[in-house]
Amino acid sequence: MPFLLAKPLSLSLGLFFTSLAATAQSSPTPAPMPNAVSVNQNGPNKLDGRTFYTYVEKMPVYSNGGREGLQAFISSHVRGAAGGSGAYISFIIDQDGNVRRPALGPNPAETEAAVDPALATAFASIESFTPGYQNGKPVDVKLTLPIAKPVKK
Repeated sequence: MPFLLAKPLSLSLGLFFTSLAATAQSSPTPAPMPNAVSVNQNGPNKLDGRTFYTYVEKMPVYSNGGREGLQAFISSHVRGAAGGSGAYISFIIDQDGNVRRPALGPNPAETEAAVDPALATAFASIESFTPGYQNGKPVDVKLTLPIAKPVKK
């Protein structure tokens, strides 16, 4: 007799948990994704009053060859003090896909006026980017890349 009682109870519990899962999956609006990482949570990380990030759901993409094209542009237009051995360049891709505030090192220039004239000249000819996106909206994203020596073929 206990076996007959256990079967309807397990069936009832199974249906109960199935109905909970169906309710949880049909929420009306998705919650914003919390995976965006700002550059420095304590300091100023603003571009034109907007927060910029180091990682977002959809990272910016260089329109002329993606990451390889961007690396080729940087290695042919920028010369680091260390000649490609540990030197980095940082800049911000704004929500329109434009490069802003390039600087040698791990952080972009504090302001547009602080950009080194040689870097401003080097980046004047760079193609645009597809901007980064967070929660379906374009956002400003900081990129930091090594300055690699051009590969001879």
